[in-house]
Amino acid sequence: MLTITQIDYIRDMYFNKGLSVTEIQNRTTHARNTITKYLNQEDFNPPAYTRTKERKSDLVRPFVRSILLQDKNKRRKKRHTAKRIYARACQEVPNLCKISERTMRNIVKEEKALIYVDRECFLDLDHPGGEAQVDFGEIDIYQDGKIVTAHEFVMSFPASNAGFCQVTLSETMEAVCQSMVKIFEHIGKVPSKIWFDQMAAAALRLKDSEGKVIPNPRFHRFAVHHGFEIVFCNPHSGNEKGSVENKVGYFRNNLFIPEPIIDDLDKYNADLLYRCDKDNTREHYKLKPLTLNAIFEKEMDLMHDFNPIPLDYAKEDKYRVYKNGHIKVDNNEYSVSPSHVGEHVIVKFFANELVIYNRRYQEITRHRRSFDKGKKFTHWVDFLNLVAKRPRALKYVEFYHLLPKVWQDYTARLNPEDLRDALYFLKHCLIEKDFAFATKVVEENMNQHVTEPEALWTTYYRMNEDQSLYLPHTQASELSFPNFTVTLEDYDDLIGGELQ
Repeated sequence: MLTITQIDYIRDMYFNKGLSVTEIQNRTTHARNTITKYLNQEDFNPPAYTRTKERKSDLVRPFVRSILLQDKNKRRKKRHTAKRIYARACQEVPNLCKISERTMRNIVKEEKALIYVDRECFLDLDHPGGEAQVDFGEIDIYQDGKIVTAHEFVMSFPASNAGFCQVTLSETMEAVCQSMVKIFEHIGKVPSKIWFDQMAAAALRLKDSEGKVIPNPRFHRFAVHHGFEIVFCNPHSGNEKGSVENKVGYFRNNLFIPEPIIDDLDKYNADLLYRCDKDNTREHYKLKPLTLNAIFEKEMDLMHDFNPIPLDYAKEDKYRVYKNGHIKVDNNEYSVSPSHVGEHVIVKFFANELVIYNRRYQEITRHRRSFDKGKKFTHWVDFLNLVAKRPRALKYVEFYHLLPKVWQDYTARLNPEDLRDALYFLKHCLIEKDFAFATKVVEENMNQHVTEPEALWTTYYRMNEDQSLYLPHTQASELSFPNFTVTLEDYDDLIGGELQ
């Protein structure tokens, strides 16, 4: 069978150039009958595909397919295997099952591919630029010497494929707002639209009269303040923000494996933004050799400037202080102060911190926000006065077991009066210094076999003073003094004349 190009060449020589069949045969070496056939042909439609010959396996396919369709809604472990389907076919439809078990395995594999195929089709989206998408992903980090589950907050810019990331300890609205502000400050711009899934941090579980998701009022205020439009994706439609979905996995694999050690989260997040800047210097996967940064700089022309006026987006609530000087928040207990027992205090919730105020909005204390349950957090410096009034109860309070062993040994040697003075000293040391310095003071005195509380203060001031005032920094030979000539007459003048 000749190609359409060869057929056209033959017909051109005959109809346009006037060559005979014999001359065409000599030039092309095609058979005379073949040349005649294509000169006489008028229909050049491609040949229709003929139906393939029916195979033995086609007889049993409807039976196999019916079993697989019944299995589709069953749990995986309760579905038929290919071996079991073959056994049933041999028993129930032996006239149709004229194949081997090996062939049955191939049939089951082919039919499963047709049944379980994802038939949903997605269109490639054309992003106009100046818009962003955000999402969370789970990561593991080392904090306080142990692995904890944290979250990566990712903001992606689909038009340029640039992205930025922050680590948070939760997926609360406060964490979303704080992360977004840090990214806005870093790039100096705010996108015109930001796409979210219907996360609880940004959306209420309600819809308006038009069927649109209602944003959280506090988050809506945040969006108005910074000037971006909130766009919510449809449920279970990750393709609508595919850019950030891919970026979450990319950052997890490239920034958080192996698990990072994070002691200061704020400092780590500040450094993380510059690491994202460095990552954005790579080439764009489609627009090579342009880098992500080069495209992103042009995209920023479609955004507006960051609003430098800070917005108070923290959640606020009132809590009553129990008799143990603590409040209960989200099934955790946080210390306030014994002086506020029975009062109501105001708690402001930030991304990673709780700040507690009195009724006049004067700060009392602050705690690191915990997202565990059933934990108790106490600033014992606020309770040392109460313990000092009842020194014999020291061994029975939780604080005693938090003391370093040297402090436990030291307090065990003191009578109640001296123990009270030692606890007052410890409170001062915790306020002005820290536990490590207080421990050094006690170790110094214990090494000298000194147990009096008054000696703690002496050692404290000695260790705290500026020793550079009396430590030599220059050699005596480098010092120069003025020359004085002193005579006895000089002393006579000082005492008012010669002695009689």
